[in-house]
Amino acid sequence: MTEAFQVDVLICGGGPVGLLISYCLERYGISTFLVEQNDRSKQIMYGRAVMIAPRSLEIFDQLDLADALGQIGFVTRQQISYKDGKRVDSISAPTSNITDTFFDYVLICRQRYTEDVIHDAYFKLCGKTAQYGTRWLSYGLDGDPDYPVLSHIQTPDGKKSVRSKYLIGADGGRSKVREFSKIAFEGSSNNRHWIRIDGIVKTDMPGARSGRVGIQSASHGSILWACLDHGRTRVGFALSKELWEKLGSDITQADVIAEAQKALQPFTLEFEFVDWWTVYSVGQRLANSYRQDRVLIAGDAAHTHSSGAAQGLNTGLHDAVNLSWKLAGYIKGWYPEDILDTYDSERRPIAQEIIRQDKIISALTSGDIPEEYQNDAGVDSHQLLSENFKKNTSLNTGLGIQYPHGLLIDRSSSLDLGVLLGARAPDVLVQRPGIRVPIRLYSVIKFRGKFIIMIFCGDPIQTAASIKQWQDHLESDGSYKSYPAELFHHVVIVATSNNNGAAAEKIGADLGEVLYDVDNTAYGRYGISPDQGALLVLRPDGVLAAAYELAKGPQVSDYFGRVLNARLRNGPVVDASDQPVADGEKGEIELDKDGILEVNL
Repeated sequence: MTEAFQVDVLICGGGPVGLLISYCLERYGISTFLVEQNDRSKQIMYGRAVMIAPRSLEIFDQLDLADALGQIGFVTRQQISYKDGKRVDSISAPTSNITDTFFDYVLICRQRYTEDVIHDAYFKLCGKTAQYGTRWLSYGLDGDPDYPVLSHIQTPDGKKSVRSKYLIGADGGRSKVREFSKIAFEGSSNNRHWIRIDGIVKTDMPGARSGRVGIQSASHGSILWACLDHGRTRVGFALSKELWEKLGSDITQADVIAEAQKALQPFTLEFEFVDWWTVYSVGQRLANSYRQDRVLIAGDAAHTHSSGAAQGLNTGLHDAVNLSWKLAGYIKGWYPEDILDTYDSERRPIAQEIIRQDKIISALTSGDIPEEYQNDAGVDSHQLLSENFKKNTSLNTGLGIQYPHGLLIDRSSSLDLGVLLGARAPDVLVQRPGIRVPIRLYSVIKFRGKFIIMIFCGDPIQTAASIKQWQDHLESDGSYKSYPAELFHHVVIVATSNNNGAAAEKIGADLGEVLYDVDNTAYGRYGISPDQGALLVLRPDGVLAAAYELAKGPQVSDYFGRVLNARLRNGPVVDASDQPVADGEKGEIELDKDGILEVNL
């Protein structure tokens, strides 16, 4: 076996989660090596996860990926429902009552295309591609001070070794990384089986290409009908226990189509072409830890559940973003190691709640009434399912996810806001100096791996004294500005309708990028008085971490004193990935004539 190639992070699993982790890490300056055991040219082209929820779309937008996805996927804001061939009150659509985002819709895009978009961006960013057909075998920790994780992989050309600082398992529900690391994966499957079938269809059902359709079937429970990209449609439903016992694993495509036609009655259904179909058992499992020393897991490797609320892909994407900025900053020497533990403490409780809800949803989707609903006499499963979706809209869209108080979330301030600490910072319209065209705040605070300090300076005439206190603190010895500037991105939001240079002069250009809230949209949404202002700290993933009064600059510095590595004060950033390597110790990375990454070991 040749000498090991060295890289900051080895990622196993080339699905959306592994790809997004790789892309984010490279975007934040961390070198990656991504392996995927399946040969992409031979694996199933379509199927799998399709629904991208609003918060995931916001995340993609912040990572400069949303536009490409929007050109491919099917946009839907509505859902219609049928029972016995007649329109009935609709089951709650995924975006019902959602007004707090500009991405107030679900994008339906088959996983293959989502992977393509992320992979293309990954290649454009760093010239690397996923190593398809490469199987991860094992790893060990051998005490190397810089690259302690020694992994063995099986490539199409033979066995090779990779040294890394960290290993990430994003290799699915049957994760080899999780299994080898002896991370328990607890939970169970049940005797429910669901069918999913994608293809080009003909039907006499009205509104078949309107987006999502919910169909109540006495024989098949709640039927999923979703318009996919490229003119395709997905039909999903529960397979009856009797038919599964009769056919089991011998079920054929013809059987699946016949069941789909029965499920859609009294409407007709014909499949002109089938791209993909599957029958799978419903179950829920959760890893008992997302971290084992130098190994971290994400996505289906960490949690599995049904597709009833379309949470598998979306939850995995949120895992990827939460993990990437923390791991990147730690490798660079920005954060103490405790920050890696917040990945588990923030993300596992979300997965636990999704699994709790999924057990209810999967039962109701199959036409069963869970024990907690047994007292609701006369209410059918479809109605209960609708009520469940309405109740959990904020969780299912991802917009209402909130992380608890801890190292990264400071709820000690008495400042009363109209937004929740630990939740995503709302997107609002603002204006740049002089230009009377609104822009989205999110277009200014893209995910760059930096903390974002939003200075709501209010009306500078009213808040002049507080602004002066803030400026004085920044120049003091105890200010967080003694940390390297590249850790922060400052944004100043002025509460004025003037939108001119005079207001910026009163603030001081050194405070940060100036934006104007000309109609009180931003101040109103965040619940901040223009007469008082406020200081807000956003994490690199857009989560609101802390909020203080405008004059309380020392509290901002105290926050960063807890979060950042004290060794960085008044010194250069210590980036372990930039440390020199002796000749012959590091493999060379180059592209072949077709633009494909080659690693010469």
